Amino acid sequence: MARILIADDDPDYLSAFREGMAALGHEVVGVGTGAEAVEALSDGVFDIVFLDVFMNGGGAISVIHTVKNIDPDVSVVIITGKTTILNSPILEDGLRLAKAKISKSASLAELDRLVRNNGRRTS
Repeated sequence: MARILIADDDPDYLSAFREGMAALGHEVVGVGTGAEAVEALSDGVFDIVFLDVFMNGGGAISVIHTVKNIDPDVSVVIITGKTTILNSPILEDGLRLAKAKISKSASLAELDRLVRNNGRRTS
């Protein structure tokens, strides 16, 4: 199974994501800021990283380049609760390093499929 990092400042979503993915057998590290995500990446290897678009102290747009500098091969998936911006030019241009973008309303099965199809390890 995959080792997942999720950065999201919504504690309820972060908890639900961690619990759901862990129930599917994945190892999940959850953090609440982009800076914590960078720190976690500096401390270990992940198969896939989920970044919230908007977080206190900087979201995906300001963090994705640092993530890719630390680990150029890691897949990054952008998550947002603001579904109207998923296909906006700002996200297209600012987040072109992302493997995928997905709404926070995505089902656990959709999230698991993203991990299995885009993470380094699949099993």
